[in-house]
Amino acid sequence: MENTGPNPKPLQGIVMAWPSNDGKAFAIRLQLPDGDLDLELDDTMLKQLVQALLESSEACVPKRTDLMPIAQVELNSGVLLPASSLDVLPLAGDSEGRRLVMRVGTIDLNLVIDSRATATALASALVA
Repeated sequence: MENTGPNPKPLQGIVMAWPSNDGKAFAIRLQLPDGDLDLELDDTMLKQLVQALLESSEACVPKRTDLMPIAQVELNSGVLLPASSLDVLPLAGDSEGRRLVMRVGTIDLNLVIDSRATATALASALVA
């Protein structure tokens, strides 16, 4: 992913989001300084957007000076996304590695963990 680019317009707010007419995508209205922008995203585009944002965030971490240690993060300072499904699956060809699959809305999140004990402990903590 590129880590340089043009100077973007600042996002002033996310006004609303709603299902598309066919129910296979959703629309989102973004508020920009010079007006609103309506976008329709299907599952593939939504996954690409989330992946790009996560990669961009990861690239920004070394430059950020305002991030507190992860153990000190308050519950109300994070984003609360209820998971609708959760499972732990073995990685193909690896007896120890596990894959934690979590469904949030229509996106399946895959977290790869190299230790069976860590994966089991994390899954137990999430469903407790």
